[in-house]
Amino acid sequence: MAKGLSPAGKKAIFRFSVLTLAALALQGAYPLLFLLEGDGAVLLMVLLTYVLLPAAALLLPCWAALGGAHPMAACLPVGGFSLLMSVAPAWMGLLCLLLSLIGAAAGQEWQKRKKG
Repeated sequence: MAKGLSPAGKKAIFRFSVLTLAALALQGAYPLLFLLEGDGAVLLMVLLTYVLLPAAALLLPCWAALGGAHPMAACLPVGGFSLLMSVAPAWMGLLCLLLSLIGAAAGQEWQKRKKG
């Protein structure tokens, strides 16, 4: 990291990095599920697509924006990756992008209210 970066800037970079890695891990789980067989694989695919991905799209950008990351940058990893790389239906990618925008805006507003 840069030498003259403030602690708040380091915190924002760390949270954005964690957000990006979590988004990549969520999208990277899809090919692994195709290796499984049976009803368990279908259940895991449904859980990942319709529960875990939307929850992550809402909560992770909120957490990153609360830590100081810019909200427009915080909404892109989960929402954008789910729209571009996902095996899920296209409407789920759009929903995740919308949830990411809402979560990032909520995190920014929460941070403003905490500061006073």
